[in-house]
Amino acid sequence: MEHCRGGDGKAGITTDDVIGECKLFYFAGMETTSVLLNWTMVVLSMHPEWQDRAREEVLRVFGSGGTPDYDGLSRLRIVTMVLYEVLRLYTTLPALQQQTNKPVELSGVRYPAGVMLVLPLLCIHHDRDVWGPDASEFRPERFADGIAKASGDVDVPAFFPFGWGPRTCVGQNFPRCSRPRWGSP
Repeated sequence: MEHCRGGDGKAGITTDDVIGECKLFYFAGMETTSVLLNWTMVVLSMHPEWQDRAREEVLRVFGSGGTPDYDGLSRLRIVTMVLYEVLRLYTTLPALQQQTNKPVELSGVRYPAGVMLVLPLLCIHHDRDVWGPDASEFRPERFADGIAKASGDVDVPAFFPFGWGPRTCVGQNFPRCSRPRWGSP
């Protein structure tokens, strides 16, 4: 088996491991996209007023026979709000997990090495204290002013459809239109 070499000359990840990681990235990306699109179709069928608004926006931006392009996709404000709300309600990632590899202190609490920390995204994305009394309802307009203001007056991030920090899913930028020009990231 061929090995990749790090800058220090030590053996690293094998070619088979790289191939496995590529397959995982490909299939995980397909699965999460498929889940998002399926839930979007279900939710839009339950909310025809949003389906009509999204359709009108697409026709306005691309015309009846237009081919979608990057610039047009980045102008789909209503479609993006709908997708964000679907990602909030039906997140493809129910929780983030990270194990401490050394002692760490978070908010005044010390955790030894080896502790598994879990951030329950499904709970956070439905938390009434964060999203309001309508947290379980489909309301894309909560993203009208961008992601940062969607959860109201909360000072900490509360929308994690792609994870957070150094392990943020690279797929959030494929295509780049997932971050529209009209709102904050």
